[in-house]
This record gives sequence, C-alpha cells and structure tokens, in this order.
Amino acid sequence: MDIHAYPTDAQTPVDLAEATRVAAEHLPADLPGHERQIVEFADGFTVCAVQPLHAPATRPIPVGGSVYVIDKATGAVSFWPTYPTGVIAARYALLLAAGRLVVADAWPDQD
Repeated sequence: MDIHAYPTDAQTPVDLAEATRVAAEHLPADLPGHERQIVEFADGFTVCAVQPLHAPATRPIPVGGSVYVIDKATGAVSFWPTYPTGVIAARYALLLAAGRLVVADAWPDQD
C-alpha cells in the first residue's frame, strides 16, 4: 500500500505552527460545534475534528477518511480512516521506511 498525499505550500520541516497554518489553508473548515485537533508524532501531524467536552451535542463527526496527516518532511497531506494517532503513526512510519509516500503533482478536482 502506498501513502497518496497532496502537495502544500508548507515550509519544511513542518513544525506545529506550520501544521496549524497548513490545516487552516488546505483542509476543510471545522464542523460547526467542533474544533480542530492537531497531534504531533515522529513523522507528521494528525488533524481531525473533535467535539469539545463542554459543548452541547451537535451532529456526529463522519466516520471514515476524517483524519488527515501532514507530513513533516514534505508538508504533503494524506487522508486516513478515523484511527487513533498512535495507530496512524505506526503504520505511517512503516510505509515511509518502505519508500511508499507518493506525493501527487496537484490536489484532485473538487468534483
């Protein structure tokens, strides 16, 4: 399996501040009633929507494909299932070590 990722204008290597900027510019806006959570791991950052504990219940977060990874070395963004960061980080490290990161030339069309 390859990691298919899409290019960004990130300054590399990506740090937390740059990951926050990339998420704001390249990823969908936060869901109403949710906030963006960015978690660092060795090779990148996971980005997902979370509902704050103090917030009233709103619509649920969609399942599947709702976690993004911003690669530290390239700034490229890939899409992942809703797994915990630890699971994604372990799988991501294995795929990177195998040279399986494929960064596309451009993002896919919105259609």
